[in-house]
Amino acid sequence: MSEQTLDLLLTERQLSVWLGISLPSLQRMRSNGTGPKFVQLSERRIGYRKSAIETWLSARTINRIGGFSRVPGTPTYEQDNAAA
Repeated sequence: MSEQTLDLLLTERQLSVWLGISLPSLQRMRSNGTGPKFVQLSERRIGYRKSAIETWLSARTINRIGGFSRVPGTPTYEQDNAAA
């Protein structure tokens, strides 16, 4: 089997390190549906296919400031900080 036919599976921790975000942030993104698609390996174990991560990153790649469309229903920075 060649490397191109393998779709690597990353753990939550591996993805967290790769993206430079915290585990709680990654878990929150998964919970509200804004993160990359994941694989439920067991009741308590999550995996992320490298291809799904790359697709998710491609969808979030923009070429201008303000070009990112927020997912409806997700809190804004201002809403997050108003509760603090």
